[in-house]
Amino acid sequence: MNVIVLGGTFGIGFELAKKYLGKSKNLIILGRNDEKLNEIKNQFSGKNTNIITEKLDVTSLENTRNVLSKIIDELKQIDLVIYSSGFYKPNNTFDVDIDLYRKTIEVNFMGLINVMSVILPQLKKQQNGHVAMISSLAGFFGLPNSSGYGPSKAAMMNYSESIYNDCKKNNIFVSLINPGFVKTRLTDQNTFEMPFLMSAEKAASIIYQGLEKKKYDITFPMVMSFLFKFIRILPRPIFFFFLKFMVKT
Repeated sequence: MNVIVLGGTFGIGFELAKKYLGKSKNLIILGRNDEKLNEIKNQFSGKNTNIITEKLDVTSLENTRNVLSKIIDELKQIDLVIYSSGFYKPNNTFDVDIDLYRKTIEVNFMGLINVMSVILPQLKKQQNGHVAMISSLAGFFGLPNSSGYGPSKAAMMNYSESIYNDCKKNNIFVSLINPGFVKTRLTDQNTFEMPFLMSAEKAASIIYQGLEKKKYDITFPMVMSFLFKFIRILPRPIFFFFLKFMVKT
């Protein structure tokens, strides 16, 4: 099995990459940090898996196409692609930082599209494969101080639904991953209490089990998953009241 992990140098992506050591023939880890990529290559060597690391900026379509095309030419077969690249920074409703919004969308959503522009044609050609994208519970509805991050994750959700049936016709599995609060460099920026906060290692274990079962919806933790899915279907006046109460709590 050949597995590609984008954004595999830190956090959930890094922990997920570890799950495929010894279980994949080739493990390709892509990220922007040269030093971390070299460190990972040395750390993961000798695990009965060929480790390939490449520097990649998903916001650059040219760079993305060049790197992924090179990998496809070398390996011929791609079995699983995990999009774990992400950017988050809290933002203020009344202090509209255009560059922050643009960067958030470029990494979280357009980066995914740049990757899929190369990966999906290859998987269709193979007539098999699996694509997984890490979104967030924040994409279910608008949350305070998340008017940049939330919409970028909602776009990922909508995109995964849009491609699902076409992919299924070509024997390509799609997985949408919606974690709650996971302790990473991104959530370390939050100054509020994060309920059900879990380690990146635990989150990766849950995701790995879901991917092994080829599940589409991998949303966790269970309590927050149920709560967010319930709130989303409420009539808007009740929704906004509930949201105000939940945020205060």
